[in-house]
Amino acid sequence: MSDHFTNAGLFLVKTLFELYLFVLMIRLILAYAQANYFNPIVSLIIKITQPLVAPLRRVIPNYRRIEISTVLLIIIFELIKLSLLFLLTRGMPSLFMLLSFAFFEAVRLLLQTFFYAIILQALMSWFQPGDTPATQILRQLSAPILNPLRQIIPPIGGFDITPIPALLLLQLLIILLP
Repeated sequence: MSDHFTNAGLFLVKTLFELYLFVLMIRLILAYAQANYFNPIVSLIIKITQPLVAPLRRVIPNYRRIEISTVLLIIIFELIKLSLLFLLTRGMPSLFMLLSFAFFEAVRLLLQTFFYAIILQALMSWFQPGDTPATQILRQLSAPILNPLRQIIPPIGGFDITPIPALLLLQLLIILLP
């Protein structure tokens, strides 16, 4: 009976934290990509994350286009999530292990966010051509990965194939993370 409650607790903790972490990561990437803040989806992401990011932004400045306050918040949330997961399963690891797990989980989340943005952008270009708020967001989310590749890989027969090597590279990096 207690295993069921432990599994339910693990599921809830992991799901709730990862959903909010995903939104925070999208905010971080959109800030880096200098997204259009008049886009309704970007406005929603800002409204969801602003209550926690705004107090940190008052004391922690941005570095170039990187919101350091959002990065710090992502690490803090990863630390809390991992602490709760470890407490529910095996007990607390050392602080160094917890910090390293949190860092690698944040990097994994960043890579996965790029991965899913590229896949969704490709799918939407096939099924819903045009410029919608969702396609604008996906284009801005995937730009930090696809734009450098587009400078190296030219279109072949009028088709942009850069999502294919980008997805392969991202998946390889995700697999190689400890």
